[in-house]
Amino acid sequence: MDLSQDFSSDSGLNPVGLDGRQGIVWAKKGVKGLLGKWYLAWEIELSLQGYSLSRMQLPSAQTLNQLLSQLATNLAQYEANEASLRERLGALERELKDRGLILDRFAIISETDTRGIITYANSKFCEVSGFTLDELLGRPHNIVRHPDMPKEVFKELWDTIKAGRIWQGEIKNRRKDGRAYWVLATVGPLLDAEGYPFRYVSMRVDITRQKELEEQLRVERNQLALDLFSNLELAHAIQLALLPFAPEGETKIELPHFVVWKPLQIVSGDFFWAHEEKGRLLIFVGDSVGHGMAGGLVSALFLQELRHQVIERGIWSPERLAEELDERLSYLFRRKLPIPVTVDGTILLIDRIRLKLSYVSLRGKGFIARQGELIPLERYPFSFGDLLGQTAQEHTIPLEPTDYLYVYSDGIADQQDEEGKKFGTKRVEALLSELMRQPFDRQKEYLERALRAWQGNAPQTDDMLFLGLGLA
Repeated sequence: MDLSQDFSSDSGLNPVGLDGRQGIVWAKKGVKGLLGKWYLAWEIELSLQGYSLSRMQLPSAQTLNQLLSQLATNLAQYEANEASLRERLGALERELKDRGLILDRFAIISETDTRGIITYANSKFCEVSGFTLDELLGRPHNIVRHPDMPKEVFKELWDTIKAGRIWQGEIKNRRKDGRAYWVLATVGPLLDAEGYPFRYVSMRVDITRQKELEEQLRVERNQLALDLFSNLELAHAIQLALLPFAPEGETKIELPHFVVWKPLQIVSGDFFWAHEEKGRLLIFVGDSVGHGMAGGLVSALFLQELRHQVIERGIWSPERLAEELDERLSYLFRRKLPIPVTVDGTILLIDRIRLKLSYVSLRGKGFIARQGELIPLERYPFSFGDLLGQTAQEHTIPLEPTDYLYVYSDGIADQQDEEGKKFGTKRVEALLSELMRQPFDRQKEYLERALRAWQGNAPQTDDMLFLGLGLA
């Protein structure tokens, strides 16, 4: 008998297979029509791999009904799961569409084949580049390349993505009308099953406005730098006019001397002043708080006040000058500032007729070099502007014709080498011990060479000032 035809006509099912070990597997169609029908036995004549089954006992009607009921339940569950999956799939498709719309509004997106021919371009690409979609598709991506872009950039890009990696960088492109626009581009490959690129995807963000602002800022910054440099040059010229320098570069000091003056920022907070009259030489060596414009302003005000006290009021006593300058500086900056405005310095009065030195040092630094020995100038632990000048008493020391006098700012000791190590006070004293053994006319060159050797390629740390005097 033909089991498949008879069974199909009675049950409404389509048998899809018959196996001697597993029985008949039915498809979904017609399962409900089979419920309630009983089949007791079947005469089966088959040949299966060289042997035959002459008769087969099927399950009872009750068992078969239970199996079919279970199958119907499973199929109902499957239909419910299928509906849930379809609903979820619809939600994902809507979400993906919404995300795509948002991305299209934000990013410039394109795809190319492995030759760089455009196979996809979104609306943002068309909007920014000025090309229509038809003008972009099938064209090389370099249709928007700007001639200003170095070829090396694109070589690096292609080498990167061909190797299966992602490239990112800024690119200058050209619109259809010739105008330039800038993008921040991220380009990467899509890889096949064997790991080879078969397509390239580029996502870009328009940064033209940002680049325009950067260029505007660069121009303004350069102009500001030029203006600042011009003002610094003017301030430098004004400061030189206040210092005891003649146009030829000679100071107004008749004694043998040399000066090393190295501003950190064109204008210096380190300064000195000298005035000679009737065999007396008055010198002030100072180091104001800060450097650059701030230090230069403080030094200019201090120098002007010093000139007023000495030349107009006739005050030559270092002790009296210290008190007046301390009080005056405090008055000029009596308002509270972020940092106290003070000046470290030394007032020297050399009586060339009697060969004696009177001085007051408020945190100044100096030595007398005498017959191979360094004699330090005593100093007070406060500055001009601390309102303690009235407690400073001047010191008097007899001088010898072979003495040298060295006065300097802390920029010498603070200078760092290439490893960030400071020159330090001990090295300064050791340098002075070597310096005083040199002929006086070679001491400046010796000092500058030693400082350059220490500094090396390190930047200058602070303003520097060194004054050397010979009494012969």
